[in-house]
Amino acid sequence: MQINSNRRLTWRFSFNFARARAIGAMLILFAISQAAQADEIAVWNFNDSNLNVDHGSGTLTSNIIASNILFAAGTTNNARQGDVAGQALSLQGGTGTANNGRNITFNLSTLGFSSIVVSFATQGTSTGFISNQFQYTLDGITFIDFGAPYTPASAFGSVPLTFSLTGIAGLNDNANAAFRIVFNGATSSTGTNRIDNFVVEGSPSGIPEPASAVLLLSGLSGLYGLRKRKKNRDLKS
Repeated sequence: MQINSNRRLTWRFSFNFARARAIGAMLILFAISQAAQADEIAVWNFNDSNLNVDHGSGTLTSNIIASNILFAAGTTNNARQGDVAGQALSLQGGTGTANNGRNITFNLSTLGFSSIVVSFATQGTSTGFISNQFQYTLDGITFIDFGAPYTPASAFGSVPLTFSLTGIAGLNDNANAAFRIVFNGATSSTGTNRIDNFVVEGSPSGIPEPASAVLLLSGLSGLYGLRKRKKNRDLKS
């Protein structure tokens, strides 16, 4: 009777472990799928010919001379939520190229999000801003260069410019996050850069990482191995 009882306990434990292992596998798949899907925190498509955010929450400010902030034909490159090409933000060098060194700044909160990525479509003319610096801030005050200055292509094309800030832990769950583009290199007053479909996205915070799920499953496997060895010793004794 003791042997049968042990066998029943072993079978019951094996069955429970199988269920736990299945749940662990589902957790891994869920974590991987969620990690692969980023949510849009804020999107500016400029189709309304203004600086207002179009999806999500955020504000866009600029110290570029107001008369040099224009709107021109946009693109579907990096468009979200079915947005049409519509309009794009068009920034001119200004009289005496006075807008060299000036910027546009996207302010938003990343609370509830991590692994932040910023992307946008851009194009520029040969006399427009040809050396532009992407920056971020953790406190809304001090801006930090991210990567080297970039030169816009002459046409929007089909691939957006993407800045992956997943390694900047301070941008996760940050109410004071902001992103800035500083424009330089314009050689004429009418030289332009266009910016369209500016997207800030991130992964929802609190979702278990795939590595954590793997560790959980490994722990269950180790527990099962120890329990099985103990049962085998009991059966032999």
